[in-house]
Amino acid sequence: MSNPLEVPGTRICVLIHSHEIEICANVQGFKALGNWMSWLAESNPAEFYHFHLLWHLESEASRFEDDRSRGAKNVWFLRTPSTHPSNSAPLQDTKAVPFELTFQVLTETGLDELASAQEQGLIPSKYLKQEASYDVECG
Repeated sequence: MSNPLEVPGTRICVLIHSHEIEICANVQGFKALGNWMSWLAESNPAEFYHFHLLWHLESEASRFEDDRSRGAKNVWFLRTPSTHPSNSAPLQDTKAVPFELTFQVLTETGLDELASAQEQGLIPSKYLKQEASYDVECG
């Protein structure tokens, strides 16, 4: 089973918050993710196919040519600084979700802002979470 083809222009940033992982990407990044998800869906489960975000979606230019034109890499991870406070106490009539996975399309400008933080490896303050995700309890 051959791997999906590279999608030119793919940019993906994974934000690692205390209670959430947020996948931020441009449209090309989500197309690449979709191609790989389709590839997995069509695979034989007995074969244990899988894909690694960095390994399979990082472009050759990012990996081998050290392309710095739009930031160091086209696929990267940023973490919440350890000093950033996060409110995980549930609001009234809600319960805190212990973990959330979120997908968000960003503009190239937004991805440029996140890419500028690659060297430091920390999420810029504009993109930090102030509280955990919550479920509303319906009564």
